[in-house]
Amino acid sequence: MIVETDGTVYENLRSLDQELTFITATREFKTKNIEFETIQQQTLGIRDKDGQYTNLGLLLSDQCPHIIKAAVFQGNDRTTFRTRSEFSGSLFKQMQDAFSYIEMHMPILTEYEGLNRRDTPAVSGDAAREAVVNAIIHRDYFVLSPTLLSLYSDRIEIASIGGLPQGISLSTVNLGLSVCRNYKLANVFYRLGYVEAYGTGLMKIADSYKDSSVNYKLDVTNEAFKITLPFKPEVMQKLG
Repeated sequence: MIVETDGTVYENLRSLDQELTFITATREFKTKNIEFETIQQQTLGIRDKDGQYTNLGLLLSDQCPHIIKAAVFQGNDRTTFRTRSEFSGSLFKQMQDAFSYIEMHMPILTEYEGLNRRDTPAVSGDAAREAVVNAIIHRDYFVLSPTLLSLYSDRIEIASIGGLPQGISLSTVNLGLSVCRNYKLANVFYRLGYVEAYGTGLMKIADSYKDSSVNYKLDVTNEAFKITLPFKPEVMQKLG
C-alpha cells in the first residue's frame, strides 16, 4: 500500500550485516517445496548480483533487527496490562508468533449442535492473518521502530510505521488498489502462499465482517498506519 517517494528502496540496498543465517526461511521454503539456493535467492532479491545479501535478505534472516511488540490489555484502553511479549527473528517467525499470540488470546464462542462442536472467534482467523501479513509487508523498514500488536477487551489493533504516499488517498486503498513499498518482500510472501494477490488483503478483511454490525477501521498519518479489527458484537454478547 505504500511506496518510497525519493527512489531509494530499502529492500534493494546491500545489508551492512553479511553474517546472516536462514534457519527459519529455509524451513519455510522447504515446506512449500521451493528451492532456496543461491541462484533462487538472487532471483528473489535476497542476494544482489555480486552474491551479497540485501536488506531483503536481512529481513528474512534470523538476524532481522526489527521486532513486533504485542500486548493484551485488561479493558478497552492502555491502562492495565494483562500480558505482553516481543517477537523477533525472521519476518516469517514474527508472522507465525504474532498470529499464534492472537489465537491464544482471542475470545472464542463454542457452541454444540448435537455432537458437533463449532468455534466462532470474535475476529475471523482470515481477517487477523491478513492484518498481520499486511503490517509486515507494507511497513517502512528504514525506521527501526517496532510494529505494535494490541488486544483489548473489544478489538485488535495493529500499528506500523509508514503512511500513505503523496497522491494516494485512504479511499483508494479501500478499493483494493495496492502501491507496495516492499515489492520484493511482497513477492516472496506471494510465492510462499501467504498472500493470494496484491491488494486483496483489505477486501478479505471487509468480507469477514459482511454479516456483522461492525467493520474494520483504518487510521493513516504521514508516518504510520493502523488497522482496527473490532470484536463482533454477535459473538461477544453470547459470551456474556
